[in-house]
Amino acid sequence: MALVAAPTTVLTLAVLVAPSADAASIATWDKVAECESDGNWSINTGNGYYGGLQIYKPTWDAFGGEQYAAYPHQTSKDNQIRIAEKILATQGAGAWGTCGELAGLSGDHADPFPQEPPAPQSAMANLTSVGDLTGDGVNDVIAVEKKSGDLYRYSGPNYTGGTARVKIGYGWNSMSDIVGVGDLTGDGVTDIIAVDAETGKLYRYSGPYYNGATKVEIGTNWDAMTNIAAVGDLTGDGVPDLIAVEKSTGKLYRYSGPTYNGGSRIQIGTGWNIYSTIVGVGDLTGDGVTDIIAVDTETGNLYRYSGPNYNGATKVQIGTQWDAMINITGAGDITGDDIPDLLAVEASTQKLFRYTGPSFSGSTRVQIGTNW
Repeated sequence: MALVAAPTTVLTLAVLVAPSADAASIATWDKVAECESDGNWSINTGNGYYGGLQIYKPTWDAFGGEQYAAYPHQTSKDNQIRIAEKILATQGAGAWGTCGELAGLSGDHADPFPQEPPAPQSAMANLTSVGDLTGDGVNDVIAVEKKSGDLYRYSGPNYTGGTARVKIGYGWNSMSDIVGVGDLTGDGVTDIIAVDAETGKLYRYSGPYYNGATKVEIGTNWDAMTNIAAVGDLTGDGVPDLIAVEKSTGKLYRYSGPTYNGGSRIQIGTGWNIYSTIVGVGDLTGDGVTDIIAVDTETGNLYRYSGPNYNGATKVQIGTQWDAMINITGAGDITGDDIPDLLAVEASTQKLFRYTGPSFSGSTRVQIGTNW
């Protein structure tokens, strides 16, 4: 398998140069991908080269790939080809070695995207499970529509559009780290917490509509934290707890509810800035304590940690190539087998998938939506 070369001294200039006649049709790029990766545009084998065209990470960065995603396999096929076109214009078909030659890359000068705008990115953000809001016995989820900032509730188990989708708020583009944390107010309905991206203030919203009338400030300086996850009641006081990673240090902290202020903060781990996503998924091990799953940024491996301390002694690898997924959320038991499930969106296709626990492997993956 030929691999795209590391950047040379000419790459500093290359990012400023538009693709020339050295271009290729999508059909030809498909042939290159078939040779490089068996046509798997979401592949990450851990060899330092990513996506369908096996582009080296520094090369991806040098040619502007980070405008789409941190790694090639985390964005769409079309976006991978857009960056490959720039590489081709500078390095030529030889950047893909034998695969470029076999695919006819040097002899195809077609424009793969004639007068076509950039491919759309994911339509929704901050997907989170909020329990059963509709009384049908199945957990619901909420998500923010990026283009409008509107907040929508989706009813399970399929979480499709149409009658399953109901708008319940607006102006939510200003909020980040939206998490369904459990019932904090004693009304039997899941509450959510969210961080104001501009001020760093933490707010609690009461369900089932999560509008401004139920908004209560409960914390400050939460823009210093990332990967906020709900983990149920770890302290035995009957109130749900949170965990979060401090951006500057990578330390993992547990916060006790219902206020989640600095006074309730206890450090329970270090080195957690290696993870791109951390999610509370419920009890996978049968010990009565919420487990969490975490995606390793560099390798894409998925790990399970058992509570209440979530330390290395409880770390178990349960999946690979999870850096190709975004909007990962624990969804409770959707399938009726008494085991928590996961929902996740494939970044390159915007398809929504359900994964059945406790392994969340590819063999349990079922597509349940599009345009996410």
